[in-house]
Amino acid sequence: MATLSGRSPVQPKRAPRGSRVSIAEEVIGAIASIAAKEVPGVSGLKGSVTDGLAAILGEERQGKGVAAQLTGDQAIRVRLKLVVQYDYPLAEVARKVQAKVKEEIEGMTGLRVSAVDVYIQELDLSSPKEKEAKDS
Repeated sequence: MATLSGRSPVQPKRAPRGSRVSIAEEVIGAIASIAAKEVPGVSGLKGSVTDGLAAILGEERQGKGVAAQLTGDQAIRVRLKLVVQYDYPLAEVARKVQAKVKEEIEGMTGLRVSAVDVYIQELDLSSPKEKEAKDS
């Protein structure tokens, strides 16, 4: 059985009977973060105050701007706070992020994703050249 962060067990799709797998919420968050950043138009994720403090202390958190929780029906609900590049259609980027995150989490963990909530927190107004220089 799979367990998300010590909560009720969730049975993965292909787990042998009687086996147990535990997946931390941070792992689900990391998968969601990486998947979201692969979608064209996504500049990054907008973290919380806790994420900012972690960065100041030198701790890089892969899942910043992401929250994952196990719902009552034994599925995963993911919330993402995105920074989207200005010249991309917001609704289209959000839909692509939802599909990509769901596909990656379900494919990698065998857990069912019930929802991917996307909150566009900020627009990235920098030009592509400025972004390349910043990333280098």
